Amino acid sequence: MAGALALHNVYEAVLPAAPGYRVADSFSVYSFGWEYWGLASARLWLCRSAVAELEEKEPGRLHVTVYAGDGCRCWEDALDGLPDRLGLAEDYAVFHRLAKGDPLAGCMPEALPGYRLRGAGAWMGLLVGVAQQNTGFKQGWGMLYRLHLAASQRLRGPTGWLFLEPPEPRVLRDPQVARAAGMGYRAGTVARLAALFERLGDTGCEEAVERASEIKGVGPYTRALGLLLGCRRKDVLPLDRWLKRLAAEAYSVDEAVAGDEIQRRFPGWAGLAALSATICYDAVPLRKALKRLRHRALTPGLEEPCPICIWKYTPPTT
Repeated sequence: MAGALALHNVYEAVLPAAPGYRVADSFSVYSFGWEYWGLASARLWLCRSAVAELEEKEPGRLHVTVYAGDGCRCWEDALDGLPDRLGLAEDYAVFHRLAKGDPLAGCMPEALPGYRLRGAGAWMGLLVGVAQQNTGFKQGWGMLYRLHLAASQRLRGPTGWLFLEPPEPRVLRDPQVARAAGMGYRAGTVARLAALFERLGDTGCEEAVERASEIKGVGPYTRALGLLLGCRRKDVLPLDRWLKRLAAEAYSVDEAVAGDEIQRRFPGWAGLAALSATICYDAVPLRKALKRLRHRALTPGLEEPCPICIWKYTPPTT
């Protein structure tokens, strides 16, 4: 890739956040090393050549610093949508009440009470879904990391920090790029998605995911992850073999109705409950997850790499 693009401080603001919101809880989960680094601050991609640095200096107030390249103005519209994208005004009290004591999502109220699901956008949500097809957590996120290393534009902050933008569709139209990142048969799906997103323009998140679901290689599971992670549809349940088997064991039901049982126990929050299960059980392979379930070992971070520590294993590089 070309050299890193220099960014400059172009704007600062303070956004109100609902009581309980925590940057560390929210960004320690499923973040790369250029997005989070273990403190009460994080960085979030806004749009091409623009990044927001988020810092929690006092409860209920999120300090935002925008860094952008010369001539970049797209961050203005992106900033307007930031509170919704981060869930700053959301109250998770209902979810915490449902999750308390639950054998799948029970770690969340105590381990990550300030967590709020952030929206990655349809493109990145679907890329995660494709990478996670028929593989484990470490393998899937390893593919995503290598894809960023191979195809991302680097952004350089004023103090030298490095940020990797999401790979652009125009770059991933060539299936060889994803194939070189180890995505195997998924490379064709990535290329077809890239071609679609180049045509979609400013299509809304959910509509973009629905359009993508018509593409070969984007099935119900990938669609559900696109809606959950991309569009913050916390009610949409991504049900794979891992979760189906774990839920069947946890709730003493047949695998055929495991998804229905999650929906029954978490009305309106089934997708977040599914995501929470991967956090509570470190997304370990099914055999290990079942063993931890039987011992009620729901503490996240017992095994690494894990969803709350991907950032440790994915440093930004030039």
